[in-house]
Formats: sequence, structure tokens, C-alpha cells
Amino acid sequence: MTQLSNATLGLVPAGIAKPSYDRSAVPTRIVHMGAGSFHRSHQAVYTDEAMQQGDPNWGILAVSVHNPAINHALVPQDGLYTSIVDDNGNRSARIIGSLTRLACLADARHEVIDALCSEQTEIVTLTITERGYGYSALHDGLDDSLPHIQLDLNAPQSARSPIGVLAWAIYQRKLHGLPPFTLLSCDHLPANGKILQRVLEHYIERVQDDLNDPGLLQYFLDQYACPCSLVDRAVLACTAADIAATESLLGLHDAAPVVAEPFSQWIIQDWFSAGRPKWENTGAMLVPHVAPFEKAQEVMLDAGRFALAHLAAVAGYKTLAQAMAEPEIARYMAGLLNDAIVTLPKHQGYDWDAYKQELLGRFANSALQASTAQSTIDGTTILASGIVAPAQLRLARGLSIEHHATAIAAWMRFLTGRSERQEELLLSDPLQAELARAMEAAGGRDASAFDLAEALLNIPAIFGTELPNDLEFARRVTAALQDLMSLRVLGTVTVLNNPELRTAPTDP
Repeated sequence: MTQLSNATLGLVPAGIAKPSYDRSAVPTRIVHMGAGSFHRSHQAVYTDEAMQQGDPNWGILAVSVHNPAINHALVPQDGLYTSIVDDNGNRSARIIGSLTRLACLADARHEVIDALCSEQTEIVTLTITERGYGYSALHDGLDDSLPHIQLDLNAPQSARSPIGVLAWAIYQRKLHGLPPFTLLSCDHLPANGKILQRVLEHYIERVQDDLNDPGLLQYFLDQYACPCSLVDRAVLACTAADIAATESLLGLHDAAPVVAEPFSQWIIQDWFSAGRPKWENTGAMLVPHVAPFEKAQEVMLDAGRFALAHLAAVAGYKTLAQAMAEPEIARYMAGLLNDAIVTLPKHQGYDWDAYKQELLGRFANSALQASTAQSTIDGTTILASGIVAPAQLRLARGLSIEHHATAIAAWMRFLTGRSERQEELLLSDPLQAELARAMEAAGGRDASAFDLAEALLNIPAIFGTELPNDLEFARRVTAALQDLMSLRVLGTVTVLNNPELRTAPTDP
């Protein structure tokens, strides 16, 4: 079958959006490190949309760090590919044209450095995963014990890691009097811009004398913006069936389509060293600080997924979407997110209720195939900050905590290791050993609600030392756990959603 490319772009059916700008005239002004499926379904899409809206001068050099497979797939297609949105099996497609060049850092280091040192380059975006930063949370800076970082520190002029290559490019731009570019991290890390700045700061500090440029660190700190950003979109693994379906849709072969959910979020700190696309016209938000949105993601998205996953697992559902198909569970989730919104700071210009509705749609999207088993892994990493902290805040304000208490109780019920369908529930958690000791002290899977709640609430790493002594908090959690044991999941959320149905108190 004929392959998608610049030469065949005119053959794409009229109903499918495609680049209307002249791709042959587009300059490459963005270098992206980490050219995987997420970048191609997220930043590249936003940039393509900005180009479509009349700002076409923002072509992207998409750099894969180690694996050249995406280069092999897209170079014959002139960087073109299909972006498919899957909403519960209903699919739409568009052709993305923002990738003007492709390269692999491992194979074409000099080409990448040349692009980083080009006067045209104004932005470097990154999705290199947490490991790619070489960051040590313990030292809040560069982890110079990593072998690839050690190699680069010993020979900065031959650096091959993303951090080392960026530092070398910064040095070269200073040496040749070129203006700075913006370093925009798009990895799913809290305060990702600050992390990027810190590792580069420590790296440059280590190598500036070897480069005979003792002022390099101060130049970097003075000239290079490292804004934080929050990114969010679920990307599905592309299968042979997806490729075949794309062929049927286009009448052309696309070797590397991307499939994603409808939801997409990009919050960017408005701090740039140079120019940028008009991303704010394409759905992205430019804000002074990203932290409030990270908190919203924590107490709404992460906490919502936590609550839904544990309720669903206990009830015996295999996916989050199956659980959301139950109206009373969906209604409970809306109530939980409403309660979480109250704990967020007021923010002008952002509609938290609309965000809530989008999250509910994401949880219910069967195309994501989000399993309850996968979604319960490492549950305690979100429990303290996403569930317990908002509950504590609501309690201090004299507000109801029933929705959050039920989420905590669902987690406790999950720890008994058996669903309502008598299926085994497997625990995988950083606090697994401590949780096992608490369960044993309570009496195991046959423990009473009171004993189980008492044992688990006294884990300081989750609940601190003061909250377990709050009688109202302990009472609400224990009552919710008793409901789950006696009324089961559907009965518990039904009564919570419809308090008039409760005929007798269930508090111990």
C-alpha cells in the first residue's frame, strides 16, 4: 500500500484534518528530547494545532535518546503520522505535521548538537522519563554516582546523556554568542522544571573549570528559563490492528500512528528565554505557577483513581470503566471529586467542575482498559497526600468526610486480600511489610472493622501521629469499613449517595 508522506498527503480523505501549512517552508525551532508516543500524542499535537492556526514556524526535531525505531518508521513518511483519539471505541483521526526532522541521539549525536546550537532553536522540550534526568531526590540534585553521568562528567566535550548534551550545547551557545533557548520539561514529575534546572546547575558546576569557563554556571542561571509544566494524557499501545485500521481510514500506510484518549492537559509556567508557539490558543494554559494544578491532579485524578480502583477491586470489577458503568459508583466518584475541589485554592480562570467532569469521563472510558489490579499498585504513595490530607482539611473546616472515609475504608477492605466474589486480591506496595504486620495484629482477613481500622490507622507513614487520635476521623473511617463489610460496595455507596435509605446506624 502507498505510504503516508508529503507526496501522498493530498490523498488523505477530505474528512480527516491534515496540515494546511507549507511543510517545506517550516523552520525547525524546537528540539524535543525523547520522541516517544507520549510526545507525539501531546506536545507535537499542540504545536501542530498552533501551526494550523497561522503560526507555522515551529517545526520540531524529534530526538529519540536510545532507540532509533521511531526514526526508521517516520523518516520515510517525512515525519507525518496519524493521531487517533479513542473515546469508548469511537475513533477520530488527524494527520500531524509538526515533526520536521528526526534523529537518534545514540546514532546521530553531532546532528542533535548542531540543532541545539542552531540560532533557529528557541525551545528544547523533554520527555526523557525520570531516569533521564539523573536526579537524586535525596540530594536534590545530580546523582553523580550513575555510570552514564560519571562518563559525561569525565569527558563533557563527548557527553552522550541528555543532561550532558544539553550542558555542552549551553556552553557552545555562550562561546559563540548565541541567544539562550527555553528548557521545557514535559515529564510527569512534580516541579519538573526545577528538577531540570537543578541537575543542569550541578552538572555545569562540575564541568565549567574543565571547559575553561568559570562563568558558565552563572550564565546558565541568568539566561536559561526552565519552566515547570504539568502534562497529562493517556496513550494506548499501538497494535497491528490499529495500524490496519488506520490504513483503512486513510487509504495509506502509516507505520507509526498514535492512539490516545480524548482528554489532554498541558499547564505551562509562563517563563521563557525566547519565543514560543501560541500554545494557549490550542488548549494549553500559560500560568504563573504550576503547583496549584499539580495539587488538583493529586487530590482529584490520583485520589479519584485510588478510590475507584480499590472499590472496584473489592467489588470484583476487572477495569475502572466496568465499575463506572454502575450508576451508584459513578455518583459516588462525582461526590468524592466535589469534596476534593473544596480543598483546593481558589483559581481565577480555571473551571474545576469542568475538570471533574473530564476526569469522570476518563475513568469511564473503556478504550483505556485501565485494570483495577494495575491501578491499586503502590496505593500508599497517593493515600496520604491525595486522600488523607484533604480529609483532614475538610474535618478541620467542619465539613463531611464520608467520601474520603469510604475511600480509606475501601483500601483497608482491599488489604484483606479477597474480593466480594471470593477472588484473591494481590497487594504490591512500598509499605507492604508494614501493612502485613498491621493486618496480622488486627487478626488477618477475618478481622473486625474496629480492629482492622485501629491497626491500620496507627501507621504513621500514612496517617501521621495526631490524626489517628481524632475520634471523629477514626469513627467515620471505621463506620465506612463496617458498611463495606456488611453492605458490600454497591450497598455502601448507594446508602452514602442516598442517606435516607439508611434505616439503622452502622457506626460501631
